[in-house]
Amino acid sequence: MDSNKKKFSWPIILALALHLTILGLFALSALFKPDKRESEAAPEIIHAEIVDESKVKNPAEVTAEPVKATESPVEEKINPETEANQEAERAIEQAKAEKTKAAAEQAKAEAKQAEVARAKAEAAEQAKAEAKQAEVARAKAEAAEQAKAEAKQAEVAKAKAEAAEQAKAEAKQAEVAKAKAEAAEQAKAAAKQAEVARAKAEAAEQAKAAAKQAEIAKAKAEAAEQAKAEAKQAEIAKAKAEAAKAKAAAEKAEAAAKAKAEAERAEAAKAKAASEQAEAAKAKAAAEKAEAAKAKVEAERAEAARVKAEAERAEAARMEAEQARMDAEQDQLAIKTAAAAIRQKVAQSWIRPVSATEGLKCTIQVRLMSDGTVIDAVVVTSSGDPIFDRSAENAVHKASPLPVPKDKELSAKEFKSFKFLFDPDRSR
Repeated sequence: MDSNKKKFSWPIILALALHLTILGLFALSALFKPDKRESEAAPEIIHAEIVDESKVKNPAEVTAEPVKATESPVEEKINPETEANQEAERAIEQAKAEKTKAAAEQAKAEAKQAEVARAKAEAAEQAKAEAKQAEVARAKAEAAEQAKAEAKQAEVAKAKAEAAEQAKAEAKQAEVAKAKAEAAEQAKAAAKQAEVARAKAEAAEQAKAAAKQAEIAKAKAEAAEQAKAEAKQAEIAKAKAEAAKAKAAAEKAEAAAKAKAEAERAEAAKAKAASEQAEAAKAKAAAEKAEAAKAKVEAERAEAARVKAEAERAEAARMEAEQARMDAEQDQLAIKTAAAAIRQKVAQSWIRPVSATEGLKCTIQVRLMSDGTVIDAVVVTSSGDPIFDRSAENAVHKASPLPVPKDKELSAKEFKSFKFLFDPDRSR
């Protein structure tokens, strides 16, 4: 609205200045016009005599007629003054005409200069508006690029943070698994030490029992020897018979002690074998338990790796979908911005026909080159006014090149051939 006011104010000012100049010139011409009343204020008395040449027989006769002395000089004086007055009036009229002509030419030149100045001012205003629009479009594009870069940086930072959290969780799981393994190893070593201690205690008990049995056997042998000596001393008479009997008894007792010792050794060997078998079974159970624990750890690791892989795949898919969504939004924004800029530039390039009424609009099919240069512009849905339709097509050609997106692929896809509604009353 302000630009329109400026456009209309300059011609009005120039027209007023032109009129004032013309009025001033007329005033100057009126001031410098000679005053006729001064010459008429003191008229000279002119005595003239009209002579009919047809009545004069001979010119010599006319000159021969007596003429008053006072009339001749006056008549000679009158003719030059009249001619001088006429010459002065003609000069004044000519000067006045030249002044009027010069004033008209000057007014015409000033009007032409005013028209040129107005055209230059309109061109400057239009260039300024286009530069401002280009600046706004560039600022919007830069803001969009910056927002996109910031969003991408935020996504990268988020991905790094999640990766750090994942690594931290994996390290924690590894620490827990390591602690469990160390605890299992310690439990296994403690069990083994307990088994060794128990085996040592059992061996000590067995050795103690064997020593006790040996003591008993020794005591029995000593008692037998003592009984034998006592029997020998008591029954000297029966020495040979009793000696044989005692010897037999001693041999029997020795055999019994030997058999008992053998039985005890066999029992000890059997107990040792059972202990070794129990130790082997326990070691086997411990190995199976360790193997199961190891398998469980491997399963947990495999599950964690699977969960991690699934999480990474899901995150990658999410990031890809998010990127695709952001790219689509960016493309839509670029398309809307370019369409609005095209409508505005075409509207600014449009010259309203005299016959165009308010509310007229039409649909135009436009074909562009990759840089926005207009190849063709055809009205496909008419407004009903052929002059308006032709002016719309001319406006599209005049606005070439049109502002298309910088993305060549998007520009070729959306703006190589497109339709748009030309509605100048809404676009301006």
